[in-house]
Amino acid sequence: MSIEAIAATGAGMAPPPTETVQAPPSASISDISGFQDALTTGNMNGAAAVGGPDAMSPALKAVFGQLESVNGEAKSIADYAKVAEAKGTEMTPGEVVNLTMRSHEFMFHCQLTSNIANRTSDGLQQLFRQQS
Repeated sequence: MSIEAIAATGAGMAPPPTETVQAPPSASISDISGFQDALTTGNMNGAAAVGGPDAMSPALKAVFGQLESVNGEAKSIADYAKVAEAKGTEMTPGEVVNLTMRSHEFMFHCQLTSNIANRTSDGLQQLFRQQS
């Protein structure tokens, strides 16, 4: 049998998988207002309240620490550029090279952090797919 005949008849092919679609859960007005109240007042109606930085896991602390580090680098570069601009004179070649080097280092850290976050997200998605 030729490839064209197989493709035309669909022989040897499994039927397409059927996918069940569940309706999204509905929320009532009282659910929405209760959620809004919990957000603004912090009252969780008996649920465990979200703790401060001391209640975070070490992994979560590491994630936020890396984000704060990248944020600190951006602030440092911005401060350096503002100081150079406030001098009112042109930057020396050494200052230009230093600012360029710090900018490249900052971009490297941003890309590294983004790559780690994307891979972590992909891993968690795969984990949840395997468990369902």
